[in-house]
Amino acid sequence: MNKRHWITLHPDGSLEEGLVEELVTDSYLAVVAGLPKRLRPVDPYRYGSR
Repeated sequence: MNKRHWITLHPDGSLEEGLVEELVTDSYLAVVAGLPKRLRPVDPYRYGSR
């Protein structure tokens, strides 16, 4: 498995909730963008900050 783009978060209370949500959303959209258009549940270029 390619882990080049992976990040690690430690839930010690020092991370802002908004940052975690943004990272999760960006990761999800990156995965969706790599899918064939017919399999995409959302358009990653119209959703969120992209």
